[in-house]
Order: sequence, then structure tokens, then C-alpha cells
Amino acid sequence: MKKALLGIGAGGLCAAVAVAGMQPVIGAKPKPKATSWAHQGLKDIRGVDVSRWQHVGPGTLDFRKLQKRGVRFVVIKSGDTYGSAHAEAGYWYARDKVAARKAGLLVGAYYYAVPTSNKRRVVADAKAQARKAAARVGGRLPAGHLPLALDLETESTRLGRGDLTRWALTWLRIVEKRTGRTPWFYSYTRYMERRLLAHERLHSYPLWHANWGLFLKDRPMQIRGWPADHARIWQFTDSGRLPGSGSRVLDLNVYRGTGEELLAEAGLGPEAAQRYDLPLGRPGVDPSPSASPSASPSASPSASPSSS
Repeated sequence: MKKALLGIGAGGLCAAVAVAGMQPVIGAKPKPKATSWAHQGLKDIRGVDVSRWQHVGPGTLDFRKLQKRGVRFVVIKSGDTYGSAHAEAGYWYARDKVAARKAGLLVGAYYYAVPTSNKRRVVADAKAQARKAAARVGGRLPAGHLPLALDLETESTRLGRGDLTRWALTWLRIVEKRTGRTPWFYSYTRYMERRLLAHERLHSYPLWHANWGLFLKDRPMQIRGWPADHARIWQFTDSGRLPGSGSRVLDLNVYRGTGEELLAEAGLGPEAAQRYDLPLGRPGVDPSPSASPSASPSASPSASPSSS
């Protein structure tokens, strides 16, 4: 939701994916973006990502209302490369984290990164920004907190593919060490193909793939050079419409794994499923408060993998 591309200001999960994912065939008419999980035809675990933009809209961000609509996890912007944006993100992260937990949601965080353009400072800059990002979430993450994500989508760095990949890997390694969790890596299709190397070490980090468009149906498009169907989390639209979103539209995501796997990423065991109203096994029906989280995996309908 990179508002700079919309003429509003910088710093969020990306809007450039609209260009990257909206037209699969030359000459084909772009289809509209989904407004809900049902609109996209997705049955995986529901999540949203939020930032300050959910606090300047026409409504009020209400995590309880989102939970009632089937949302089970939220990723909150916690930090930014730039000082003023970092301070503002911290203000809302502290408040939204508490509110989301009270609403019974699993909470994650993301850091919007603008790497240096100085080739000589690649590693030093990545380490400094990783320490800054980890410090904002308190270092080692507590149970119930999902991994910290690196939001890398900016064109404001002149680093080449090799140096930018080295920057990302350094950031991810330091954050993993400091938080005790394997961080998520967020970006969009064309950025990964054009600006980064398809490095096997980068593939080892869970991918949060931003790729929008109804033509995609139940899975994001393949990223050239990356393992097939690699995305762990899929941000499939920036145009979600939900009561309680605060803003007119909201980024919608799905977690493309089981309830047990999502809980494990938050440092929790399967016994926490009921607390977070999560189905065990792979969801095969629309997640909702009426779903039975205590059901055994064999009792849950199965579905093929379908995730700001």
C-alpha cells in the first residue's frame, strides 16, 4: 500500500503490484481487483495489514469488527527507514497491537525499508536498519506475535541486483537472530524479478507475495526463477471492503498453510487454536467465528493451497 504512487505520501505495503499483476495476456482487458476473500474465491486463513492510513479514513479501525468478519491475523506497520515515518509507525503500532490482541487476533509487524545507494555501506546499512526494526518490536518476540516482515519494494535505492539481494539477506539474518523468529519477506512479482537475484538463501525465508488481480483466482502468479507456488502469505488485493477497516479500502491477505503452521510461526502450539478461533488443518470452508477450532485435522474439510 505504497501511497506515494497514489499521490498521498510514502511508506507502506505496495501499490506497484497493481501494475505487476493486472494484465496476464497482451491485449486482454484488466479485471477489477477483489473486494473480499469470497470475491477472489479464497478459503485460506484470513488476514489484513494496516498502518497509519487506517487512522485517517472516514471510519475507525475496529479489530473486533474485523475479527467477526473472519480475520484471524493482522500485520501492523511497526517501522520505517525515515525518522519521522518511523516515529509515526511506532505510535500506531503500540496502540493497534494492544487493540488487535484484545480482539483475539494474532499480531505481526512489518518494516518499510529503503536501503542505502552506497555500495560500500550495503552490509553496515542493512545491519543498522535490522537492529532498528528489531528494537521497535522489543527484540525477541513473545508468544502470540508473528514474525517481523521486511517490506522491500522501493525504487529509491540505486543498488544493483546483487547488492540489493545482499542487503536483504543481511537484514533478514540479523532480524532472525534478534527476534528469535524467521522473518517474512514481502515484495511483489516484477520487483523480485527485476531488482533481486533468485538466490536460494532468499527462498528460505517465507514469502509474503503482493500480487493483485481477479484473473489469478486461487493463487498468485509464478515468480520467474523462484520455486513454484512459493508464497506463504498472499496479499491478493488492496481494495478490500470491510466494516471496521477505518479506511475506505483495506489490504487483504491469506495464510496459505494450516492453522497449526500459523500458530507455530507465532510461537504457539495447536492448543492455542481455540483462543484464536483458528481451524486446525487446512481450511476448506470460509473461516468464521462459527468454525470449530477444536476439530481434529481429519474432521476438517481439505482444500488445495490457495495469502499488504
